[in-house]
Amino acid sequence: MKIRFTLLVVVILTVATNNTLAQRFTPGLIAGFVATDLAGVDPYDEDFHKASFSGGGLISTKLSDDNSVQFEILYIQKGSLQPADSINNYTFYKLSLNYVEVPLMLKHNLHFNINKKPVDRFYFEIGPSFGRLVSFKQNINGTLFNEGNFSKNEFALNLGVGCTIVNNLYFNIRYTNSIFPVVDNSKQLNSFFWYTFNKGNNMVFAFTLRYIWGSSQATKASN
Repeated sequence: MKIRFTLLVVVILTVATNNTLAQRFTPGLIAGFVATDLAGVDPYDEDFHKASFSGGGLISTKLSDDNSVQFEILYIQKGSLQPADSINNYTFYKLSLNYVEVPLMLKHNLHFNINKKPVDRFYFEIGPSFGRLVSFKQNINGTLFNEGNFSKNEFALNLGVGCTIVNNLYFNIRYTNSIFPVVDNSKQLNSFFWYTFNKGNNMVFAFTLRYIWGSSQATKASN
């Protein structure tokens, strides 16, 4: 994982300092937090109690004035957190699933008017991602477990929106949902697991800042 991120930083710095490459590719860095859950962990699910970190880098290339393709490499912490309360018989449960994730996003600039004034600071994005599980652990009432039936690979769909804060700095909100369960259904987490909608899937709301190198005009064209 460290090797991948080192290579990513080298690529980003190379693109950022090379004028020829910078005309075609726009590099950037990503950092923020995520609210996550894993469907089916408990009967009162989709509470997104687990807050974690996400960070990495990106390279974007322009397709047209309003469309671009963005390649990202992220380290992201997913999983679920169930606080000890009366709903779950005062049992504390925390599942940590740590991934290196590679989204490939299609981005489209949005243009509309507010009070007859043009607004072009926002964009919409959609695309798939592939994640590789690099580590995991479960915490039940303070006892740690490093065993589980979790898939090493994750395929997910991403939907998001973003806006310009200032030149080269952007705020992004993204929802990610696994396409296939990340838990082996032959060995359930509990008796409720396989009777839950979206069963076994990671669900993530990500709130990130993105710093994009290059001129504001180039950045706007590719974001």
